[in-house]
Amino acid sequence: MIYSRLKDDFYDGLDEKTKLCFAKARTLGADTPTGRIDLSDDVYVNVMTYEPRPKEGATAEIHGRYADIQLILDGEELMGIPVGETKEVQKYSEEKDIGIVSCPLSFVPMKKGDWCLFMPGEGHAPSVRDDASGCRQVKKAVFKIRYR
Repeated sequence: MIYSRLKDDFYDGLDEKTKLCFAKARTLGADTPTGRIDLSDDVYVNVMTYEPRPKEGATAEIHGRYADIQLILDGEELMGIPVGETKEVQKYSEEKDIGIVSCPLSFVPMKKGDWCLFMPGEGHAPSVRDDASGCRQVKKAVFKIRYR
């Protein structure tokens, strides 16, 4: 997992796929329409607006083929990071490239311009409400990068 701010360009050059993502990320904002944008055969981004879920009972997701770059375009949320033993809640689906696990979580606050990169196999619990911020709606871009 990598956590940073969009204004920092150190991670742009990880590889050609992440470079493509960060170039597109810098063109997105709170006014970007929701929906899917294909960037290449191996990279796309989903722009979405949603109400974050409560921290209590939050579960983590794991992907097998795709890495995620989760970028906050507007609003605030918490990103849960697994910090202990995981227990499978929903068996990994090859078709949907997702499995769900229950585990102890540590939370990272995410604000506009913050992003996290999760490689395949790295658990994460996105879209968790930060009750301290009072934010009830988030706009996010989730870049999906195929590595396997």
